[in-house]
Amino acid sequence: MIRLSWLRNFLRDTKGISTAIGTVLLVLAMFAVSSNVFMWTISQNTVYSETVRESHQTDTDRFNEKVIASDANYTVWGNNVRIEVTLTNIGAVAAQMINLWIFDTTIQSYGFNDAIVSLNLNLNPGDTLYLRDSAAIIVSIPGASSADNFNSWFVTARGNTVPVETTEEVIISQVAQGIGLMALDFMTFRYFFYNATSPNQLEDYPAGVYSYNVPRTPEIAFGITLTNYDPLKRTIVLNQYTEVWLYFPKAPGQSLVWHIMNVESNGTITTPYSPISLAYRETKLLIFASANPGSFSKVSVPAAIKNLPCALNLLLLGTVGSDDYGQNIPFVSLFIYDP
Repeated sequence: MIRLSWLRNFLRDTKGISTAIGTVLLVLAMFAVSSNVFMWTISQNTVYSETVRESHQTDTDRFNEKVIASDANYTVWGNNVRIEVTLTNIGAVAAQMINLWIFDTTIQSYGFNDAIVSLNLNLNPGDTLYLRDSAAIIVSIPGASSADNFNSWFVTARGNTVPVETTEEVIISQVAQGIGLMALDFMTFRYFFYNATSPNQLEDYPAGVYSYNVPRTPEIAFGITLTNYDPLKRTIVLNQYTEVWLYFPKAPGQSLVWHIMNVESNGTITTPYSPISLAYRETKLLIFASANPGSFSKVSVPAAIKNLPCALNLLLLGTVGSDDYGQNIPFVSLFIYDP
């Protein structure tokens, strides 16, 4: 009887223990769930705080990004608009230019640099970037003309726009009053050899050889890039007497002349000469290859002309609008060496 009574008491106490254990387990489960919820809430709060901080930092950097685009100059070659500009970072943060838009206000047409090459220009605070000559940016705008008016702006990686300020009127004034209506692109001066199998064809046209050291060979031609900056926006037409004249100070009496010629896209020189026109702000590569005006005859360089410096003068003749036109551009010096 005593043993049975003990067993009944034990079984009765076990139910209480089970309840207690179940309660503890429930509390532990609730604690685990609450802990996970608490930790998740903290992590989300951290993410939110970091996002807000990054957003504030981005806004601050965008506000502090200050770039000036100045001294812009536009030239047109075919459907391509070439812009030379100076970029200066006057802000407190580094800036990256990722795009350039040009708007032709005359024909109401847009173009942007990705049409030819992507843009990736980086400027640290205080940096200045001169986009000139070979570093100039080219934007394709079908139908663009050298007489059109343009507006442009850069877009930064942070989404800011940088309007381009032009100094075109200053450039035109300096060209027209200082040296005349035409401007020579000094950095693109080049010379050409002739194709060995086609005597009337320039080799490697239109690239040629960019150099001011010219080999003394019996036959050679020159390429010069000009832009029309007539402030009255008239077209300049060059006649067959337009020529390149080489004068040798150390060889008195020695001089050589190359007359302007028409050239096809494959480098073939054509005759008779047809007058070449440049509209306002139009840029063209002109070829000087003939010893005679109007017809083609290769220029022979005398054997005595070697290892000598010379002055290259560009003598332009023709018409500007309905008026006569003449200009001398004496800004290139060459060294003729014996290869």
